[in-house]
Amino acid sequence: MTLLTDIITARTKDRHQRAERCAARILDQLGALDIDASVIGSLATGRFGLHSDIDILIRSPVDPSGRAAVERTVAGILRGTSLPYDLIFASDLTPAQREVFEHDLVIASGLREARAEA
Repeated sequence: MTLLTDIITARTKDRHQRAERCAARILDQLGALDIDASVIGSLATGRFGLHSDIDILIRSPVDPSGRAAVERTVAGILRGTSLPYDLIFASDLTPAQREVFEHDLVIASGLREARAEA
């Protein structure tokens, strides 16, 4: 491996670990608000890379104030981390779209470990 490859590998690993810790905190805090949320996408499936974002599927139906609470919670946790995120509200999706998102729904074992460390 070259020095550049080693640096990129180390940065990717560090970023992945930070994303897992943040995602675990997000799920915990949203759970405390009785919001059913799941991590989907690359972080959930183990494909999280140097330029990936954190994808959160909000499965609970939420009214406008609940949506604002979700957005404040996630933004507050990720502020200053340089980790981008996407919030996907299941209530905004068609049944076919929701099925596509839930197809990749995985509870990553690393998130449980990160939750314990958070």
